[in-house]
Amino acid sequence: MDNRVSLYVAQKGKCAITGEILEINKICCHHKIPKALDGKDNYNNLIVIHENVHTLIHAESTVIIQKYINRIKPTSKQITKINKLRKMANKKAIAN
Repeated sequence: MDNRVSLYVAQKGKCAITGEILEINKICCHHKIPKALDGKDNYNNLIVIHENVHTLIHAESTVIIQKYINRIKPTSKQITKINKLRKMANKKAIAN
């Protein structure tokens, strides 16, 4: 838990993808390399993001992906960041 709190503080309470200030009920701490793929809870493997971004990173259904793209409205730069995290989670890239 210390790594998660430290990361939140280091990110100044903002989503690492969108840069928006995170409300307490919207915070997700994402494992860059998922625990299912032997990812650990170390500081360098964690990133604090908005729950909608987290859902988008893990989504596989094109319907769900489109729903969260419409909800988040990510820029091209944000899509690139999301795709980097999707790749680390063994998910297919989403179109820019």
